[in-house]
Amino acid sequence: MNNEKKPRTYYPDPKDDMWNQEVESILPYLTGEGIDIGCGDRSIKKGDVRVDLDPKNIPDEFCSGDELPFEDLRFDYLSSIHSFEHFKDQEKLMREWARVIKKGGIIGIVHPDVNYTGIHRPDGLREGENPFNEHYHEKTLSDFKKWFKKYGDFGLDMIDSGEACPNWSFFIVLRKR
Repeated sequence: MNNEKKPRTYYPDPKDDMWNQEVESILPYLTGEGIDIGCGDRSIKKGDVRVDLDPKNIPDEFCSGDELPFEDLRFDYLSSIHSFEHFKDQEKLMREWARVIKKGGIIGIVHPDVNYTGIHRPDGLREGENPFNEHYHEKTLSDFKKWFKKYGDFGLDMIDSGEACPNWSFFIVLRKR
């Protein structure tokens, strides 16, 4: 692995208006100390703790987003832009995210809308494609709301949702009780 740090991009990204729109859908809710799950090579805020499994992104914490090495109630918010769909066990994931968020804290999720992005499953990856880009669960906003209602006893309330980027993604904002 190359130990040289890759340049990181923070909001706003001058090269990606779609990502900026997605960030803006959850940004008003993100105050205090935060964690960015599946950060890639960019994050919303410079102070966020960046978590990723892809070593080329040189995260602050090299770990899976469903097994975080942080104490309970550590963060004021957690952001997840296009990473929720990459986890097989989403109930385990949501319990882990709720564990590290303080009471009254926020989880902001931006998720691709399968109506526009199409299916991108692990068995559909072609040779040479990024193995960290597997989607285990494809959803629409309506699907996400149904899933959350069915499995949503995570100590979280859905306080906002909607379109993040037209014809591409949606957002969900959850607050910990």
